[in-house]
Amino acid sequence: MKRIIGGTTYDTATATEVFYQSHDHSEAWWGLYQTRHGAFFKVVCQYDGETHEFSPLADVEAQAILEKHANHLIEQYFGPMPEYGSAEKRLTVRLPIGLARRVSDASAKHGINVNWYIMWCLERCVGAESKPSVTN
Repeated sequence: MKRIIGGTTYDTATATEVFYQSHDHSEAWWGLYQTRHGAFFKVVCQYDGETHEFSPLADVEAQAILEKHANHLIEQYFGPMPEYGSAEKRLTVRLPIGLARRVSDASAKHGINVNWYIMWCLERCVGAESKPSVTN
């Protein structure tokens, strides 16, 4: 099944099925999917088995669904979660593919993992006195 919503394609044939739940005694079901590029969406099939509703989801919405229905899958899709009382905060940053490749290459050159390299870069940037310029 495929739907185009807001100029973006959501296709169950090319996406990964993250979680699926059917309803007893009817043709109703719903599933959580992740596109090849990491975006989540939910598909709901009504009781008639014909009506399909597609809903794009933010990462926090998909994580909330997994926390409720498939807790064992959260870290598979969202990485390790901090233990209660941890002094860390998870932050998701979207990077253009070219920048992501350069960051990955630079971290490999320094022999450290990407997360540590990004933290090192952020520490240097935040510690700098000059204000970064923003160009669009």
